[in-house]
Amino acid sequence: MTALATSAPVASRSPTAGGEGQLSALAGFGSLVRLLLRRDRVRMALWFGGIVGLVLITAVSITGLYNTPAELEQYARLARGSTALVVQVGPGYGLDDPTTAAVMMNEVGVWTILLVGLMSIFLVVRHTRGEEESERAEMIRAAPAGRHAQLAAALVGVTMTNVAVAAGVVATLLAYDLPLAGTLAFGLVLVGAGSVFAGIAAVTAQIATVARSALALGGAALGISFVLRAVGDVGDGRLTWLSPVGWAQAIRAYADERWWVLALPIVATAVLVYVAVQLQNRRDFGAGLVAHRPGRAVAAPGLATPLALAVQLQRASVVGWTVGVGLIGFFYGIVADQAEGIFDESPELADFLAQLGEGSITEAFLSMAMLIVALIAAGFTVSSVLRLRSEELAGRADPVLATPTPRYQWALSHTAVAAGGTVIIMGLSGLAVGVGFALVSGDVGQILPLLASALVMVPAMLVMAGTVVLAFGLAPRWSPLVWGGFAYAVLVGFFATVLNLPQWALNISPFQHVPALPAAEFEILPILCLCAVALLLLWAGLVALARRDMT
Repeated sequence: MTALATSAPVASRSPTAGGEGQLSALAGFGSLVRLLLRRDRVRMALWFGGIVGLVLITAVSITGLYNTPAELEQYARLARGSTALVVQVGPGYGLDDPTTAAVMMNEVGVWTILLVGLMSIFLVVRHTRGEEESERAEMIRAAPAGRHAQLAAALVGVTMTNVAVAAGVVATLLAYDLPLAGTLAFGLVLVGAGSVFAGIAAVTAQIATVARSALALGGAALGISFVLRAVGDVGDGRLTWLSPVGWAQAIRAYADERWWVLALPIVATAVLVYVAVQLQNRRDFGAGLVAHRPGRAVAAPGLATPLALAVQLQRASVVGWTVGVGLIGFFYGIVADQAEGIFDESPELADFLAQLGEGSITEAFLSMAMLIVALIAAGFTVSSVLRLRSEELAGRADPVLATPTPRYQWALSHTAVAAGGTVIIMGLSGLAVGVGFALVSGDVGQILPLLASALVMVPAMLVMAGTVVLAFGLAPRWSPLVWGGFAYAVLVGFFATVLNLPQWALNISPFQHVPALPAAEFEILPILCLCAVALLLLWAGLVALARRDMT
């Protein structure tokens, strides 16, 4: 705020002929960009490290697995001959004459694009709708800051972050001697895709009244983009051109690049920013175009407890995560019957799956699918418990704690919702995997075992919830850094064999201690140990919370 107060008046004292109104709308823009970069330097560094780290690890694995023309040709046959793989990673540009670079892009391209899009959505919503919801934007507007300055600062700050991430990816790929033209093409489309989703987030921030709704709309747009790309790649390709993710892949990095594709995200971003500005002109400050429905004049008796309030606050999140993760689980279920054919042609991947248990390749694939589903759903577990911090920062915890409600009861209410939501998400996702598998295989008897293999992941996810409570109790300011632990669990889950980490490093992830059903036998001792660790972390966090000052 100090930087804003000192430098914004300078901008407002520099009107140009005919541009005074335009200048006043962006007054304080430069100071707000600096403020954004300063506030989010840790978040941006984590996003940078996660995305560039994904590309680096993939580069290490690809160069290690595919060293000869025969191995590259074998991969190309596998990738282009499997509908399941086309849906997951794309049409396989460049695999007609496969190179290491083309295989690399086929493996990591779509996931990097999705991560950049997700990062852009989170950051833009945080610095637009999130600021209005927390009323910090009102303090900024009280300074000499223009109506559109904060939106412009958010878009420029996120673009700078996208450029930094793209530069890191380009440097990583060039370090592995991949062709310069394809590497630059991929870096540019990352910036373009990030800008498009930043523009989408700018629009949803004008439509929604609360940040969570804006994030949900932006996430839905990202999901729809992925689905349109997947359906288009499997079909005649027309729907792919309706997807920003499809545009990014359509540049054909390392496969006779089509540079004109870069015009699509430029035009789309310009249109979206224009729409966001026009919507901001037409709404009241602090309100969205879609207003909240008014609540009842008198609360229902069931809302008289902290637990009921926590359920009310997070029920939409539980529903959204359940639908999203369930659809992913259903997809893995319907492609599981192709596992035998896919991995018969790829001994390296078959060996990797064999490490998950002693069952068949199909059972090992289902175990891997359940791990992926659990790692995704753990994002809900962490974010749900972190709601404690957002409630504290927004001052909404104060009215609750001003009643005879003790701190531990308030914290336990949100933790209980996180735990219950985790069980619901994993249970229904396990059923979705089982139903999907039953539809294609006719084996209805696998539905209950797959439900059990999903629920057995819950104790590991509760350990992550307990870690968040402990961080919130000890050092609330740094509690969002628990996302780093989540990222580490994802890293170990996907790339443990590639990284050759020592066993003690693998054991840090709670998911390493869960029996890999249905490929492995069930063991009760690891489950009990994980539950005990989760309870211990929860107890320590509640004790620390009782002894610290509330923000």
